[in-house]
Amino acid sequence: MRSERIRVERAALRRGPGAHDVHAAHWGAAGTGGALTVVCVHGLGGSHLNWRLIGPLLAALPDVGTVWAPDLAGFGLTPLAAADGGERRATLADNGDLLRGFLATVAPGGPVVLVGNSMGGLLSLGLAARHPELVRGIALVNPAVPAPLGARLDPQVVANFAAFALPRVGESVLARRQRRLSPRQQVQQTMALCVADPEALDAELLDAHTDLAARRRTMPYAHRAFLQAARDVVRAVTVGRNRVWDAVARIGAPGLYLQGAQDRLIRPETGALLLRHRPDWDHVRYEDLGHVPMIEDPDRVAGDLHRWLERRVSAATTP
Repeated sequence: MRSERIRVERAALRRGPGAHDVHAAHWGAAGTGGALTVVCVHGLGGSHLNWRLIGPLLAALPDVGTVWAPDLAGFGLTPLAAADGGERRATLADNGDLLRGFLATVAPGGPVVLVGNSMGGLLSLGLAARHPELVRGIALVNPAVPAPLGARLDPQVVANFAAFALPRVGESVLARRQRRLSPRQQVQQTMALCVADPEALDAELLDAHTDLAARRRTMPYAHRAFLQAARDVVRAVTVGRNRVWDAVARIGAPGLYLQGAQDRLIRPETGALLLRHRPDWDHVRYEDLGHVPMIEDPDRVAGDLHRWLERRVSAATTP
């Protein structure tokens, strides 16, 4: 894995105070003719590390040139502060705009394949709907989309997001959690919610997540960015649910939905609703995986992405 800061210039952005330096991991080699560029978008509280195991597997696929995994503004190692002063927000609109600018910067010659997990899936489908010229294919890994009305949700997930949504309460919850838990315990608690089998997680990846969690405790904007994004996601999948489904309907690029049946955040009935809106999309259901299949079983997920890319994306663009 290599990483660097990519300058997204003011001219590529429509929101925020100006140019922004985006930290991104990448694998493979840029400029490989007609090879696909893949951009992986993390979820709420995530970072480029969410793609650390699967990134090199995707970059090794015959049709793929470069795989990028940017940190959204306020997450990972990308600051909220703009490169030339001022501060960007971590809302869906601002990070959607920053993601669009990032795509135009790293792949100026053509559209990319988006792979989005959770909040990153929500950002990806919005971008694919608004800017079809930038997206050649879209793979959604347990995307944050509206649940069916009246669906039974996980009580812990509901309690967490209810607390995050309340002014001052969300800030207090995050501050208390940071005082009570070490960075390692924080990562373990998050993974226990997100994966089906925490004992099976890659040890080196856990160490990397722990190191990053410790670094983020020195970033004064970290809690603010998380809560801005969390509150915006809640608004999008509740009061904004019709806008989300309108965006899903407008996407013209080939789609793939990768679903973890043990996901506590995006329940199976939510996935069923997504498939009712897009029955034409390919669908893979992992009975034994949770919210982050690319962390839990990267080889299996990479294989399914490979088959979809060959069948739906590369074949569709072959002259």
